[in-house]
Amino acid sequence: MNDFLVPLLNLLPALWSRRWLALGVAWAIAIVGLSGALLFKDRYQASATMYVDTQSMLQPLLHGLSVQPDVGEQVHMLARTLLSRENLEAVIDDNHLLPAQASAQQRALLVQELGNGIKLEISSHDNIYKLSYIGHDPAKTLGIVRTLMALFVKQGLAGNERESAQALRFIDSQIALYDAKLKTAENRLRAFRSEHPGYSTPGASDVVAREGALQDQLLNLQGQLAAAQSSRSALEAQLAEVPQALAPQVAMGGGATAAAPSGLDERIAAEQARLDALLQRYTDAYPDVVQTRGTLARLEAQRARERSRRATGSVQQPQRYSQGTNPVYQQLRISLAQASANVASLQSQIADLRTRLEQLQQQQRRLPGLDEQYVELTRDYSVLNQSYQQLVQRRETAMLSRNQDASQRKDYFRIVDPPRLAPSPLFPQRKMLIVLVFLLALGAGVGTTIGWSLLLPAYHTARQLREASSRPVLGTVTLVATPGLAAHERRDRRLFITSSALFLVLFLAVILAVKLQFIH
Repeated sequence: MNDFLVPLLNLLPALWSRRWLALGVAWAIAIVGLSGALLFKDRYQASATMYVDTQSMLQPLLHGLSVQPDVGEQVHMLARTLLSRENLEAVIDDNHLLPAQASAQQRALLVQELGNGIKLEISSHDNIYKLSYIGHDPAKTLGIVRTLMALFVKQGLAGNERESAQALRFIDSQIALYDAKLKTAENRLRAFRSEHPGYSTPGASDVVAREGALQDQLLNLQGQLAAAQSSRSALEAQLAEVPQALAPQVAMGGGATAAAPSGLDERIAAEQARLDALLQRYTDAYPDVVQTRGTLARLEAQRARERSRRATGSVQQPQRYSQGTNPVYQQLRISLAQASANVASLQSQIADLRTRLEQLQQQQRRLPGLDEQYVELTRDYSVLNQSYQQLVQRRETAMLSRNQDASQRKDYFRIVDPPRLAPSPLFPQRKMLIVLVFLLALGAGVGTTIGWSLLLPAYHTARQLREASSRPVLGTVTLVATPGLAAHERRDRRLFITSSALFLVLFLAVILAVKLQFIH
């Protein structure tokens, strides 16, 4: 305990020597704090509570016959629009919050201040609405809440019929709007179908199945082509081993040797085989068919001309001695020509299948985009058509609902807590602020003196000096006060006591004046 009290007691002489510093700081803070406290105005809160009955006896009876108005939602909308500029200007005019000559800017600022200060608490579960406002003038604060509550009830009662008429006008406008949107959606769907005639619906396309079938056909044809090429190679090998003609012989009699098949006949036979193979797969208008027919016609015409020249004797008679043609060789040549035609036909079929496969693959790559576009178009059309049909069906229902609302109109609003003013100002009150300023001024004065003494310490006794410096003190010099110095000290103490008393009296006087409402 001594370790705590000794430093504190050592400070008392230093505090007394700097008493005027403490008093000056206290007076300065007191003047500033009192000025702020006197300018501060007490705040008063006014509030009111209302209950909205959203239940109706007619709702279960008319269920399915008419559109049941959602009274709760209507009241919520009314509550959200209660603080509109129009209503706030009505509050200003009813409570005379502004003089008649106020400017538009002053009116706008007050509207903004009211909008920020008025609080509306909504309890959707219990249908409880609490309105509150905090202001400096008790009478005007209560008047603002009373006016807003009256507007809330009045607009709620008058809004039912107005909202019914607005609902009918809204339905008519929406019917016209959806009719135009539905026609636009129909035109877009029709244009899509005309641009993609082969497209049906998402998931119904047989592109994958057709591609698989073509892949199977391609594999089959490739196998046939490999077999045909092997057969042709075998025929070529056999033809190379068989002699083209038999041993020479002399023709019996004076006539020429029997006519043997010529190379022109072999070409005609090969072209005919190729034409037959093409006709099995294509029509007469196919380009390869037309070209093969032309080639075949030219070869037949050439053969006919040669036969005609032979018949008229224009062709030189063969020698009496001729070399006979080998029939096996001729048969192998014909078989080789047919095999070559078959290979060419298979190669043409394979090329055509690959072209068709590429087209199908391109179409398959476009399918996701087409499916997405089609789904979007049909979805928009379905939604618009459904909404349009519902609006048309409910047009007459809305008429019945309006008649129901007119007969059902009643006082939905019940005042739970009428507008009232709180019995005391809100925290902090002005009297409390004055006391706090007084305490703060005293604390600041004493704290400033203590801090100054700690920063610039002064020692008044030899013991304090010895304890602070930890060195021996050899001696002290005593100050002997003269009569003049003693009188000066007495005057100084009286002046300090008087100033301190005035400081306390000033605060007590201000508190008393505020309490007696001499200071507003």
